[in-house]
Amino acid sequence: MSKLARKYRSSILIVVDILNSIREEERIGKTRLMQKANLPTDRMQGKLDELISLGLVIEESEEDRKFYKLTEKAYDFLREYERTTQFLSAFGIDL
Repeated sequence: MSKLARKYRSSILIVVDILNSIREEERIGKTRLMQKANLPTDRMQGKLDELISLGLVIEESEEDRKFYKLTEKAYDFLREYERTTQFLSAFGIDL
């Protein structure tokens, strides 16, 4: 792979980026979330729908805007993900 070749994110890294973006803001609108997670609208909506159905994200409405927040299950997921990546890194394995 050349130096200029794109390194694509795996599905799990996209999920982690979305969850971490929400965690940093505590409550975030879709446009800001798309910017922080670097995803286009169509892919973001699909991932949000998936995360909501898995019980990791909740959607709140306020007037005509939607906001997204993490559930306790998402915080647990992120803690375990971070623990796992640290463990793997100790053996020279990167996700």
